[in-house]
This record gives sequence, structure tokens and C-alpha cells, in this order.
Amino acid sequence: MATMYVLFLFISLLSRTRGQSCAYKGTFTGQTTLTKALLTNCPRDTTYIDISYNDFTTVSVDAFDGFYALAKINITNNKITELPVGLFDQSFKASLSELYGSQNRIESLSNNVFENNFNLKIVDLSFNKLHFIDTNVFHKDLTKLELVNVSYNQMTYFEPWPYVPETPPNDDIDLVFDIQHNLIENFTNTMNWTYDLVEPYEYLVNLQFNQISVMSDEVIFMYRQTVEDQSVLTELLTYNVNITNNPFFCNCKLYELVRDLHASFFLYYRVDEYRYRCASPSHLANVDLLHDLDLDQFVCNITDNCPLNCTCQEKPYISTLEINCTNTNLRELPKTLPPMSDNIQYVSLYLSGNHITEITKRNYSNIIYNLTVSNNDINYIDGEALKEMVKLNNLDISGNDLKFVPKEIQKLSFHKVKVRGNPFQCECNMTWMADWIALSNGADESSITCSSDEKTHVIKDVTEKSLGCNISDFVIIFSVIMTVVVGVIVGGIITAKRCPYETKVLIYRFLRIHPRDLYKIDQDETMHYDAFLSFDGEDIQVRQWIKTIFMKKLEENGKKKYKFFCPLRDALVGEDYGQDLVEKMTQSRRIFVLLSPGYFTDTWRIYESDQAEMEHNANSENHPRVVYIIWHDENEVIKQNLQKEPWKSRLIGKRVLSPDKRFFWSKIRYELPIKPRNKINRVNNSYTDIQEAERDERQQNNDIKVIYKKDFIPPPNRPQSAAIGISHDNLYLEAIEV
Repeated sequence: MATMYVLFLFISLLSRTRGQSCAYKGTFTGQTTLTKALLTNCPRDTTYIDISYNDFTTVSVDAFDGFYALAKINITNNKITELPVGLFDQSFKASLSELYGSQNRIESLSNNVFENNFNLKIVDLSFNKLHFIDTNVFHKDLTKLELVNVSYNQMTYFEPWPYVPETPPNDDIDLVFDIQHNLIENFTNTMNWTYDLVEPYEYLVNLQFNQISVMSDEVIFMYRQTVEDQSVLTELLTYNVNITNNPFFCNCKLYELVRDLHASFFLYYRVDEYRYRCASPSHLANVDLLHDLDLDQFVCNITDNCPLNCTCQEKPYISTLEINCTNTNLRELPKTLPPMSDNIQYVSLYLSGNHITEITKRNYSNIIYNLTVSNNDINYIDGEALKEMVKLNNLDISGNDLKFVPKEIQKLSFHKVKVRGNPFQCECNMTWMADWIALSNGADESSITCSSDEKTHVIKDVTEKSLGCNISDFVIIFSVIMTVVVGVIVGGIITAKRCPYETKVLIYRFLRIHPRDLYKIDQDETMHYDAFLSFDGEDIQVRQWIKTIFMKKLEENGKKKYKFFCPLRDALVGEDYGQDLVEKMTQSRRIFVLLSPGYFTDTWRIYESDQAEMEHNANSENHPRVVYIIWHDENEVIKQNLQKEPWKSRLIGKRVLSPDKRFFWSKIRYELPIKPRNKINRVNNSYTDIQEAERDERQQNNDIKVIYKKDFIPPPNRPQSAAIGISHDNLYLEAIEV
């Protein structure tokens, strides 16, 4: 023990003579725990402690307590298994800049182990047994960090913790993470990190000599919050990661990476240093995949759900799944396909030498690009199946048992279809093939033949005449016409049964045949008007529609001109207003009631509707005279009132029309009298003497109104005229002016 004490004293004196360092290299052999007591003789202002090449397995959390200027620690070549949290959180925490701990047995690093070491620059933990580094060990406040060496460890996956420290963007120093020679084969993101990095790139992550075999889009874009430019090159530049010298499996999963590298400067950038080599499949082992391998070599052999005895290959170079089932005893087209990658757009089927008898629809028909079914037993091709093959580019049906092919095959040019070796029959319904072949002059199979009555014809020369097709054009045209006529008749019968009223209306509109029975009231010469119009004159939209559309269309325009009684235009004013309405209604063959929102609250309109109901009941045996017109079907006020009495009962059995429904004007004309009251003199194009007499009578009544105006007192409930917006007194003044 005395000897050991003398040795400690000597080392301490040596350390003091050297100034700011304590060297204990190989000194504590036999000691397993590094404690504070072992470093008692080291000056407190020491800046460097070297405890390498000892036998320590554990380090006490306070081993370096009291050293306030410590900047560099070397614990390499020991057997240490853990760096406890708090070990470096001592009085020297702000001065520590370098930590060397290689050649130990450290298995993991926990968060906060470097919590307050803001000036840390170098961490070397290479040649340990690290299999886990927590996601915040190298936190964002380690802004001075320059090198983290964790090479030659046992990590099996890569988390993006190297990109967390926020180093100064303009210091021209890259933060290097050396993670070479581990066992990394997967990329993960349990910390849900996404990047937003810009140039200059401050990170260099070295992942060479790991177990990375696949680098797909899923890996490349794992750390993107949004994917705008899906370029592998862009991502590699942003990450600044080196994945060369890994055992890449050169299959379809690697295609997109290699494709983008081919299109970039990486193809010629530091070629000897950045080598991407295949480790498998065996026939591509050690081949430089970037410089010595064509893109069409990156394929995947698919076994999941591949038809029995077939080979299935994904070929991303041509975006195609190839299925080769040649000579595998298939009886039909495969019903399903193996699962495909997102970039696969086409399917090529090679099914020659089997026993397939027909080509029918499949759920993958829309992506079939090539269909080779030569030398099978096919005797039927579904034309609808060919329609669904919207991407079909090549079809080989040679050497089968086809007597006919569907016309839908014409979607392909003849030179893209192989049909030789089929026993085609020469029939009148296949002469279209001659035109199809003629459009592809020079095609290899343009001399294919068909047979008829033991004669052989070259299909491209076949005509209806050469085949003796005797069906005349007249018979064909007559058959078509009769088919159309029968179809129209059958359609008319079906329509008449489903919509009898609309059928009658259309017959009257186009054929001028009125299917209904003649109504006696239409022949009554005492009727002065074709229709009485009852509507809400206070509603400006209703009033304008009646005046400028309804009455104009039926009284002025058209071959048949009807005569209406419009209360706002034709009714007497004064005490006889109500009686006049009743008289004119009894002298009208029809009564049109226009139901608008304001109609249900207008006293005079209610009065008119009551009288109309009485007229209807008095003549119902002969003809239901009242026709209701709904202003707007979807108007809530109208709908609510029609659910109440008396309107609910009144509309039962009545003719109810609406301007919103189809054939409205045809229905109105159908409901009007067959023969209008007023007839036109064909000689002088003027109205008959009956109408002239009525005009004289109206003028005489107006004269009487003017004479007795001074004695007229309007009834208290008489509304003002809504038609012209003036009072009834003003109406008398207008009559005087006339």
C-alpha cells in the first residue's frame, strides 16, 4: 500500500508540473468503479483527465465532482457499461467540450446525459455495444457540436435524432454523425420529427457499411410534413446522408432511388468514394448499381397470390406487372392478380400453350396492356371484355379454335393483333374484317383466310357479293322502319297506361284530336266567356304574369284566340261588383283559380272561390269546370294552406296544374273549350257581329257609369284596383276621358 501511495503522489506531482491535466492511463488496473476518491489528488482546476486503459465497468455519478474547469475527458479502453445521467452535470458542465469513450461496453444513452453541456463539441463512443440512443440525447441546445462518432456499435434502426441539434447556419462547419459499421437496416420515426431544412446543409450523416438493403419512397419521404416535390435527389441533398457501401437488394424497391440518381450529378460525383453496390440477388452481387446496371434490371419476383406454376414480376421501368403462365395447364384467365405497387399501371399476361376456352371479363381488365393467349382452345371472345380493356395494346389469339371474332376487336389496329391459325368461317356478318385488315396494309398476317362451302377466301378480299349475301337493302330498311314503328307503338301504349292524362294532352297538341267526350257546356251559346280568371291582383308578380303572359298568349297569340273574363279588367265597379262577378262566372265555360300566397287572405278572392265551387257542383254531372293552378309547388305558404280545409277537400278530384310542371301550356289549352266562343271572319280577319255587339254593350255600360258616378258610393270592403294601382274613383275619371 505504501508503494501505491508513493505512486499516487508521484503522479499528482507530475500532473501539477504539467499544468492543467491528470493522466491515469493504465493506472487503476484492478479497480472496477471509478469514484471521486480515486481522483482526489488531481487538481480542481484540471482541464483534461485521461483514465483510459483501465478496468472500470461503472462510473460513480459524482466521480468528476469538484473539477470546475474540466474541458476534456478520456475514458477509452475500459469496460464501462453505462454513462449515468448527471455524470457530466457538475461544476464543469459549461466547460466540457470533448468526451472520448470508445472501446467500452456502453449499451445505451439516455436523455439528459448531456443536458447542460452547451459547449460540447466532440463525442466519441465508437466501438461500444450501443443498441439504443434516446431521441433527445443530442438536444437542440448543443449548438457547438461538431462530431458524434458512434460507429462500430450494434444499432439496428435509424431515428432522425442527428438532425435535432440547432447548429449555427453560417459557421461553415458541418455537424458530422458517424454511424458507420452498425447493423442498421430500417428507418423509423417514433419521435415524429419532420424537417424544414434549407441550404447551407449543416449535417452530414454517414451510414455506410450498415445493413441497409432497401431505400424506397416510403423511407425517403418519412420525415416530410408535406410532399410537394417528390424527388429522391432533393431529399438526399437535404438530409446530406451517405448510404453507400450497404448490401442493397437490387430489386424493384430500389428502382426509384436509382432512377433519380441517374438523372443527377451523383452519377459522376466522387465515384470511387460513393459506391452503391448490389449484394443480392446473387447474379448481381457486387455490381455497381449506379454505373453498371440498367434500370430494367430492377424487378421484383412476386409470390403472394401469383397463379400456380406461374412467375409474376413487377417491372417499374415500364410500370408493368408481368405474369407468365406459359404451358401451365390453365383452363381460364387468372381470376385475381398479386398485390401491386402504386406505380404499376399495366398488366401483361403471357398464357400461351394452355387449355383456355374463352376470354371474358376480369376485375383487372381495365389495366391489361398485353394479352398473349396463343395456342389455346379459345372458341369465344366476349366483346364487352374487349371494351373494358381500355389499355390493351397487343393481342395474340393465334392458334386457337375461333370461327368468329367480335367487332370490338377493331379498337386495335390489325397489325397489333395476331389471329393466324384460327378456323374462321366466311359469313355475311364478318365482312367488316376486310376493311379492318385493309386499314393496315403490309401487316404480316394480312393473308389470313376463312372457309365457306369448302372454299377458302382471303379475308381481306371478302365482300358480301363474293359470299352471296342476298339480303336486299329494301328488306333491311323495311325491317328497321317496322322495328321503329312497333317500338313507338309499344312505347306509346306503355306511356298511356302510366300517364293517361299527359298522353291525352300530347295527342291533342300534335294531332288536334281531343280524346275526351264533348262537354255540353262547350256548345252552350249563352256562354259569353271561355274562362273566368280568379287570382290575387294585389301580388304584382301574379298580376304581371296573368296580364303579359297568360292572357297575351291565349287571347292575342296563336291560331285560336280565347275570350277571358278578368275581374281587374272587365268587372263592374260600385255596389254591383259582387253580383257582376257571379253573373260573369255563370257565363264562363271554365273557371281558372290561380292559388298564390296572397290568395288565401283576400276576401274577394275567397268569395270568388266559393262561387266557383258552387258552379262546379252545379255542373259536375256534365263537366268539372273548375281548374286550379298552383303558383309555385314548393312555396311553404301555399303548401300549408292546401293541407287545411276547405282547400284540402276542394282539390280532390279537380284538375290541378302548375307552371313549374312540364306541358303546362299544352294542358291549359286541353282544358279550355274545344271551340272558342269568338270566331274570326276569314274574309276581313275581324271578329263576328256577336263580339261587336258585346263591345257596344260594354261601352254603353261605361257611359251609364259616368252619368251616375256622382251618386255612386263604393262598398266599404271594396279593394282598390291592383291592376293599375289607382282607386275606383280614378277609374271613373279614365272612363270619362275615353
